[in-house]
Amino acid sequence: MDVRYTLRSMQQILKGIPFDSPASKPVDIEFSKIASPCHVKDFFNLSIEYESSLPYEASCSIYSPKNKITIVIVMRDEYEAALKAYNKGDISKLDQCCLRREIYCHEACHLISIIRAYSSNRDSKVREEFMQRIEDKFTKSIGNAQNKNTVPWEKIAAMEPPDTSPCAFDKEHFRYADDSLNYFQLFEELMLPEDKMYEAAEKLAGIARTKTLSYNDVAKETFVSKRFFDLFPDKRDKLNELIVAELNK
Repeated sequence: MDVRYTLRSMQQILKGIPFDSPASKPVDIEFSKIASPCHVKDFFNLSIEYESSLPYEASCSIYSPKNKITIVIVMRDEYEAALKAYNKGDISKLDQCCLRREIYCHEACHLISIIRAYSSNRDSKVREEFMQRIEDKFTKSIGNAQNKNTVPWEKIAAMEPPDTSPCAFDKEHFRYADDSLNYFQLFEELMLPEDKMYEAAEKLAGIARTKTLSYNDVAKETFVSKRFFDLFPDKRDKLNELIVAELNK
């Protein structure tokens, strides 16, 4: 399925995720109150919570599958503190701000993959089959990496280990069953969507008229790190093209 179509259909759902703005309190999104597909309205909510000390970067869990399903994303709150400090002028927090955006985009991919795994079919076996797919996919890997009891939710969908780049993941990391979505492209578009690239290119062209651009200049405008561009060079090349086009105007 086309990545841009998926993003359009999830636009209102993703709008509530604080990709670039600090969140001092848990974020709760009731999908029934926003424009979203009917089965998402009926069966899903999203909660983003923040913890001061976690043995992992972030986790994505599924809570209360017998009633309305809540997808729970848990993040280290040090990244919220880093973004607040950066917004007050602490440039030393830039790398953490970039990592924060990577984590949010990575967890948003899990959110989308879980929703896609849940069929819009209202058959009575849907929930049972859905939870089985979740369990089949992650039980072994999580059992090897962490004690499940450290996370107080019914089913862990994914747990990202510390000091691991959320930009780097294997082909099947997000995919359930026969899901055909290209999650590399989805992550790319979440990290640096077209409108964000155009805005950044205009500002970066202005900087380029006075000095040689650095990756730090790009990161300040996008919260996207050199690591991301190394893994997704098409985005780097496209941004360069846009900057050149702005300089030639």
